[in-house]
Amino acid sequence: MGNQRSLAQDAAKGIMMIAVVFFHSFMLTFDNYVEAVTEFNFFMALMPFLIGSFFFYTGYNYVPNNRTYGQNVARRAKQLLLPLVFAFLISSVLIGVMELAFHHNDPIGTFQALGNSLLYGVMSEPMARLTGFPSGPNNFELILALGLLWFLYTLFICSVFFYLLVKHTNKSLVTLISVIIGLLILAFCIGQFIGPMLPYSLQCYPVVLALMLVGAYLRQHSFLDKEIKGKKGVAIVVINALIGEGIIIGVCLFCHYQYGTTIVGALAAGQFDAGIKGFDAFVSFGFGVIGTYVIHYLCRLLIKIPGIGSGLRYIGRHSAIFYLFHPVALELLEIAIFQKRIIWGRAQSLFFVVMAVILLIGVCLLLDLISKKKKEKALVNKQEPESAENS
Repeated sequence: MGNQRSLAQDAAKGIMMIAVVFFHSFMLTFDNYVEAVTEFNFFMALMPFLIGSFFFYTGYNYVPNNRTYGQNVARRAKQLLLPLVFAFLISSVLIGVMELAFHHNDPIGTFQALGNSLLYGVMSEPMARLTGFPSGPNNFELILALGLLWFLYTLFICSVFFYLLVKHTNKSLVTLISVIIGLLILAFCIGQFIGPMLPYSLQCYPVVLALMLVGAYLRQHSFLDKEIKGKKGVAIVVINALIGEGIIIGVCLFCHYQYGTTIVGALAAGQFDAGIKGFDAFVSFGFGVIGTYVIHYLCRLLIKIPGIGSGLRYIGRHSAIFYLFHPVALELLEIAIFQKRIIWGRAQSLFFVVMAVILLIGVCLLLDLISKKKKEKALVNKQEPESAENS
């Protein structure tokens, strides 16, 4: 069962990563990219829990260990901050070179625009808006690639507090509930009275931490690992998933038609929906828990389908590469094929997502091959001295 559950999580992450790539592909079909998050999209009502589920899984995957608090934090820094710096540099160079090469006559393809975009990314969008920067042109594709890094530094900052609290919340349900209520009230107050979109995604940190802590606690009770027994068990899983998805869609539609929300519960770049502000903290938390249950249990059934299950699992295992570098792939497709023109309307996003996924799978296969060759070479080098000693 342990291996099966791991495969289901990989498949779930694969689906969610394809959904993330699709949403960003969809954004490229707008003349004004801001419209992509201010215009209601029913797709967001189907899977608004994408980002919340990734944070929930992080907590769920926590296993108590003998490392000290400092060792855990240092290990997390290596896992998250080093890739952050690497992705920042690679995305900046590759997208910068493409823009300078193909759009050097356009305002968005100049050194000024790229420089503005780099600073914009470092400052984070809310900080840039607050300070009125930049006043000149900027490049959306580069801003998108750098903006995605919010997930890494948010996860690191929240992990610093997670390791302080998790041993206590795992031992006591009362402690867990008290901490979760406190965190959600804090997030509500920040979003409601300070702002739904603050520098460096500050408003969402309490929600992220709450999702991680609940995930860690529910792992002890096999929240995602209940045995599915026979046809009756399958029927129960499907019914529960449909009910959970129905709740998510219902809340999204209610909030949209009642309050004009467009990204409620989605934590897009960590922001709360401007329509309900701080109340979105509670929605995002609920969606993160319910949505993870829905997609995980459906994937426990889906992985049994030959071909589809293995493909989704492969993407899920390489979700970091997909997440960090799909803007580079999209930029390449946008320049090489469409020259940044919108020819097929919104349907163009489907072409973008299919081609980007194929391209990124190719990159992952190449990296896997290189990694395999290195391991084989290291094994040979290790065996040679042993053979010499035995002879």
